[in-house]
Amino acid sequence: MSIAQADLSADTSQPPLRFKRRWILFVTVGEAIGFLVPAATGALTAGPSLERWQVPLLILAGIGEGALLGTAQALAGRRFRRPPPLGGWIGATALGAAIAWSCGLGISAIAQSAAPVAAVILAAVVLGLAGLAAMPTLQYLTIRRTIPGSALWIPVNAGVWVVGIGWTFLPSPFIDESTPMQGLIVAYALAGLFMATTVATLTAPLARRLFATVEAPTAD
Repeated sequence: MSIAQADLSADTSQPPLRFKRRWILFVTVGEAIGFLVPAATGALTAGPSLERWQVPLLILAGIGEGALLGTAQALAGRRFRRPPPLGGWIGATALGAAIAWSCGLGISAIAQSAAPVAAVILAAVVLGLAGLAAMPTLQYLTIRRTIPGSALWIPVNAGVWVVGIGWTFLPSPFIDESTPMQGLIVAYALAGLFMATTVATLTAPLARRLFATVEAPTAD
């Protein structure tokens, strides 16, 4: 075995725990801070004077959230064998987050309309699937030529975000129109932290296989 081969073997056998810890830390911090942007935007635009601007501002805030998440993910893999491309990954994540927020807000608007129940359910399913798939699909497009098996990133992330987003509904029973703005921000900041930790932890194993090892999983 050559020195290069020995170094390669060492590199692939040592990093699992180190990569996962780094990924979980970076992604948790990035998404937790990122989620504060739309959370604060939603709270600040809840009043009548800014209500008409709420949707476009939330989508813009979603871009900020995605940019912070994408930066954290790209930096988490930076010291390992095949990190995501920094600029492309951040752009893809930001655009994916904007699409996801647009779909989520679309579901909310349709649910509050006078549309038939069947139409609301259909729209929720279609927009929900589109929103969940947008970010990981765009991210996949930035790595598909360089990382074998990276198509797995799409279904894994979509499923993880279903679990993670569930945390954002946690504050609802404890807040109402009389809740002070500081209370709203704290409540959703905690929900965002739980969501971020969940997403970071559940995506870490696949991220490690894709970005930190020589052999990536094969997609069927």
